Amino acid sequence: MGNGNSLIENLVPSGLANVATRLVEANAINSISEKARRGRTLVVKRRNIHSEQLADLTNLYVRMADIPIRFWSKVEDWQQWEVGCFEMLNGDRFHAYGSGARCVVAEKLPGESLWEHINRGTVTRRILQAAAAELRRAHQFWSDEFHGRWSHSDATTTNLIYDPKTNRARLIDFEIVHEKSLPTSVRQADDLLVFLLDMVGTVPN
Repeated sequence: MGNGNSLIENLVPSGLANVATRLVEANAINSISEKARRGRTLVVKRRNIHSEQLADLTNLYVRMADIPIRFWSKVEDWQQWEVGCFEMLNGDRFHAYGSGARCVVAEKLPGESLWEHINRGTVTRRILQAAAAELRRAHQFWSDEFHGRWSHSDATTTNLIYDPKTNRARLIDFEIVHEKSLPTSVRQADDLLVFLLDMVGTVPN
């Protein structure tokens, strides 16, 4: 979202740009907590009471900046997409489900995000290869939403969790979606670009 924020700043007054930037942050729309159940850690993502209005306002600024993504504003639509994407990508070992009117509960994936590895200086070629393999795998899935192959739309290194025990990276956090009008190749290239931008200037060549 870094480039998106720059575009917003160019197109709207700086005060409004600051509001838009803050609204994009997940905590403005969700609260996230963890709980233990039957020996497993669950991540509970709860939409805040004014989440639909906040998401709609964020989407307004995103459209003004001509950025072809959007937040799921209606809670039930978000729940369905979040659970569906998690199950599609991670349902071989981990599961998620909607809970009540405003929650999604997912099993916590083992490992750490690539962003943590980058900041700690522990990212390796092996980790990056696992992340690339997962993006490639994810991009093979069919999506009825897009009438084409799936894309994440926010494939930052914070949303890729790497498990060293299995040498496997997995995608999380399906809050944002690409606009349907984008061709598959553009959507998937955007996923790769977002991922690579996180590493510019921080990961050795």
